Amino acid sequence: MRLTTDSNPDLNLPTVGLNAVCLALQENPYSAVLDLGSNETMVTWGSGPVLSEQDDWLSAIRSTQHTDAANHSGWLGWLGYEAGCHFERMPSRFQSNEQPPALCLWRYQGFLIHHHDQQSWSIRGEPTFQRKALTLLDQAKDQVPPFLQPGPGTPHTPQQADHFQQGVKKALQHIQEGHIYQVNLSWEVQGLKVENALHSYLHLRESNPAARGAYIRASDWIILSNSPELFLQTERTANGLRAKSVPIKGTVPAQHPHARQTLSESPKEQAELTMITDLVRNDLGRVSRPGTVRASPRRIRVCGDLFHAEQSVESMVSPGLDSLDVLSACFPPGSVTGAPKVRAMELIHEIEGRARGVYTGAIGFFMDNGNAHWNVAIRTASIHKGIGRFHIGAGIVADSDPEQEWLETLAKGNMLARWLQAQHE
Repeated sequence: MRLTTDSNPDLNLPTVGLNAVCLALQENPYSAVLDLGSNETMVTWGSGPVLSEQDDWLSAIRSTQHTDAANHSGWLGWLGYEAGCHFERMPSRFQSNEQPPALCLWRYQGFLIHHHDQQSWSIRGEPTFQRKALTLLDQAKDQVPPFLQPGPGTPHTPQQADHFQQGVKKALQHIQEGHIYQVNLSWEVQGLKVENALHSYLHLRESNPAARGAYIRASDWIILSNSPELFLQTERTANGLRAKSVPIKGTVPAQHPHARQTLSESPKEQAELTMITDLVRNDLGRVSRPGTVRASPRRIRVCGDLFHAEQSVESMVSPGLDSLDVLSACFPPGSVTGAPKVRAMELIHEIEGRARGVYTGAIGFFMDNGNAHWNVAIRTASIHKGIGRFHIGAGIVADSDPEQEWLETLAKGNMLARWLQAQHE
């Protein structure tokens, strides 16, 4: 195995797979595994300080943002949907002891990157972190993921099906009356017994890979994400700070006999994505240089057992603004709220009637050098003391059919539910 570090550009060690390293890391109370796209996975850990909503967290993050800072340290964790009240006009929050904190971010001082194509590792960090990382890689050589038997698909009751479909009908009425164009509605699967969240995550990402998946352990909470969607990526370039978002709208199960063609040609699916792409362009336009916001053509992508449609939106951020300003302008993500965003969030509050938690927030990190990477927290479960829960939703537009939208949510939750309920053999 080829391994590079800041201090040694070329080390040779016995081959150590990503799964083994994750297993060796699992006892650390603050640890993270983040998929950064199709070919890289970031592994890191930290011990603090840990930021919550009770802290002056915006100032704490901004105080570390410097263009000349090291490229191996920063803040990592999640921003739940309800944390959107810090950036946008949202209805009063539902109080819930069953959901994780709306915000949890902690300092990391280095990270490992697994390069999938080369099956190699890179380590970035201070010398102390590098030594710990090398020890972790050595310990991982003896780690073997257990075999799991997946459980059943998305559990649900007739009452949940009826409640969700009644919500869709209410949303359609608001659309017909011109209050909104689109709204994302969700329902929650609760009470799942999870034997070992990390084992479930490793098998999920192997059997149903997602470009922006994540496993986050923060003290007593575990956040497990199989998200295919990029909310926000910012990167320092010679010309300034570049921002990118890739909203997803439109879903067809991969086993459908004409999945790609159906998704490509459906006027409903095309309209869903067009509206949200325009919303994302508007959000980024609030913090971007005039004339720099660009959207790519619509494209179809395989995301595990589903086909999705997506568009990439990029821009150059206005001088004097940073990654936190960009996130502030765009959060919560437009693809999981609706258009217009504020009115859609009011309707979500009215129809769903409960806190979303991490779901439809974001999981990722701010680097001290100004770069950032955040997913959209969909296909995302929260696990506490062995009990898991997750939301699944669908975008509702004028020609949505309540029953079909319900079936779409079941398809979206299928693989996450199966591996959360997996049993050791």
